[in-house]
Amino acid sequence: MISVRSAISRSILGGRSSNPNASAAFLQANLPFPSSSDRTNNDKAAVSMPAVRYLSSPAFRRHQQKLNDNRKNVRGHKPSIGAYQSGIQKPSKEVANDMGKTFCEMENEPLQIIAEIGNHQARAEVLRRHIMAVDDVEWDEAGIKLQKIAAKNREGMGLIVLPYKIGIFLAVITGVGAFPMVFDVDVAMAFNESMVTMDVPIPSDLDTKLETGAWTWSWMEPVLGTASFTLLAFQYARQQLLNLGLKPFTQMLISKRAKNLCEAFPEYDEGLLHHFVESDPMVKRK
Repeated sequence: MISVRSAISRSILGGRSSNPNASAAFLQANLPFPSSSDRTNNDKAAVSMPAVRYLSSPAFRRHQQKLNDNRKNVRGHKPSIGAYQSGIQKPSKEVANDMGKTFCEMENEPLQIIAEIGNHQARAEVLRRHIMAVDDVEWDEAGIKLQKIAAKNREGMGLIVLPYKIGIFLAVITGVGAFPMVFDVDVAMAFNESMVTMDVPIPSDLDTKLETGAWTWSWMEPVLGTASFTLLAFQYARQQLLNLGLKPFTQMLISKRAKNLCEAFPEYDEGLLHHFVESDPMVKRK
């Protein structure tokens, strides 16, 4: 090969040939290029020496090995609904049979997206897979540890939800009780004798519910107006706390529960534990 290159160089630089195609003629005469007839008769003869060298090189073999490894690790092709035709596309039986029924049958990416939205079951499945990776256990064994985490998270929950239950009870009682306090004559009379002691109108002025309400509103208006303004002020204060980045009562409880859970299970990710506590309802439905 070196001799061929040197001959070409001498023929071109030395000016031994005036023909500009002398180099091409020299190569045609000395190198074994296949002719068109040979390519027609035998396809194997069409493979040149550089191509053979390329296919047998170590780099090409490493490339082929990498492709084979990727084929082993590639996910299977899932059936999908085609969108290349006009009109509404309906799923096939293959698509319906391939649909997962629970979160444990989903891939990691869509599962994490649903968990970020706030779905508790999805967050529980994400935490379960995290337990599998940390403890090097199977899915069923990770479920046992997840149950322990859930039980630890619900410790003292009865005392935590007590203020909420008291608030719900008082709100329902005062909301429903305001109607008879304003419009019922018997309730208004009894309340007036024990708490107000205002002059009672003549019976003709208490014939209807609205007339009774006009009388009782003189002492119910300050109470209801003050309560409404107090709730409005509390709501405004809570919103300002959120604007400042401070945590209201419920968020403080969630942070405290998450901290206790992280201290009990320090081997697991704090963010996943906090998300699990955040979406876990305080009162479980039976």
